[in-house]
Amino acid sequence: MILVTGGCGYIGSHIVKALSEAGEKVIVFDNLSSGQKTNLLHQEKLVIGDVTNPDDLKTVFDNYSIDLVIHCAALVNAAESVTNPQLYKKVNDEGSSSLWQIATKAGVEHFIYASSAAVYGIPQTTNRIQETAQLKPTNPYGETKLAGERSLIKLSSQTNSNYAILRFFNVGGAEPLGRIGQSLDSLAVTQVLFSVAAGKKTSITINGHDFDTPDGTVIRDFVHVTDISKAIVKAVKYLKANQSSFTANLGSGQPSSLNQLIDTVRQVTGKDILVKYGPRKQGDISYSLASITKVKKVLDWQPQLTLLDIIQDAWNYYDKN
Repeated sequence: MILVTGGCGYIGSHIVKALSEAGEKVIVFDNLSSGQKTNLLHQEKLVIGDVTNPDDLKTVFDNYSIDLVIHCAALVNAAESVTNPQLYKKVNDEGSSSLWQIATKAGVEHFIYASSAAVYGIPQTTNRIQETAQLKPTNPYGETKLAGERSLIKLSSQTNSNYAILRFFNVGGAEPLGRIGQSLDSLAVTQVLFSVAAGKKTSITINGHDFDTPDGTVIRDFVHVTDISKAIVKAVKYLKANQSSFTANLGSGQPSSLNQLIDTVRQVTGKDILVKYGPRKQGDISYSLASITKVKKVLDWQPQLTLLDIIQDAWNYYDKN
């Protein structure tokens, strides 16, 4: 049986759906602080609990025979992490470490950790970022995600467990039928653009249009949540069949500028998007692009969906809700 922490959330619920449809038995552990029970499309078993509460974790491992853990539960707002670093340390760092330890004591041998490109901080290159790049996060969010990686690696070295650490880049999109997707209240740029297209906001302010990029706006790597979910299913099969562990990026490997994203939203929604430009924010990253050579090789995985697919599916969900 597979335990998915944060399985009622945006990315977690897509992973749960993909696992169930691949024939895996799944149990979800979530505190429902941001996720919703209705995101579980196949009535998967839900245990309400918090990764920061060891008793909650012990209860789920005592009551269910779990052999693999997929850890998605986390706080993910980089700006919030700067104003409340202790909260991020408690959830992302200490909560993750506690999960690894309690799961291992319960006999779990396989772990998949949803990490983040934030562990790289400001990339030292405009080329695709490789997994061997310098790890120098610039905010507590990135620091605590990296701490989660390190505690998992350390524990694995002391036990018979193996792991897949997957560093997500900019995840977007929604389930094609529009049943699950990103929160309409999310501060993700796509959701803000949709709110302008829907007439809820009059404009969007882009911080910085003088970067050293082809059109002056930042370059990002957008990857569809469905592609992410398919990679996780492959990672499950890999870990169960192999003794080895690995760390890999999960992105599309394709560069998209913020202006390209805005134009794609205009194309899909048929609405004009009024854009205003403001000054850069301190620490803004001009280029963030994943090298996905490693994950292609290890998991035989290839992203199938484009930026247009991401925006079409995300808008479909937004428009329905």
